[in-house]
Amino acid sequence: MTSLAELPYDANLPAIVWTLYLVAAVLYCVPMTIGFIRNVEYKWPLYFGNLLLGWTGIGWAYAMYYAIFADREHAQARPLALAA
Repeated sequence: MTSLAELPYDANLPAIVWTLYLVAAVLYCVPMTIGFIRNVEYKWPLYFGNLLLGWTGIGWAYAMYYAIFADREHAQARPLALAA
């Protein structure tokens, strides 16, 4: 059995680990970002649902599905002003 001191050490390992953490954090926030950019109807429940249940994978997939396919909020459309 080898001891811990005999194992090879890669000096770039901390950078690789932190890069993977950063990529995971960005991917975790993708459904929330899409939901806010698309201005979906229930964006705050989407935010908190993804925040609390996104780690399960199923919660993240549902949040992504909702962010992409949910209806947008109905904003009052202003009529075009043809004259200033």
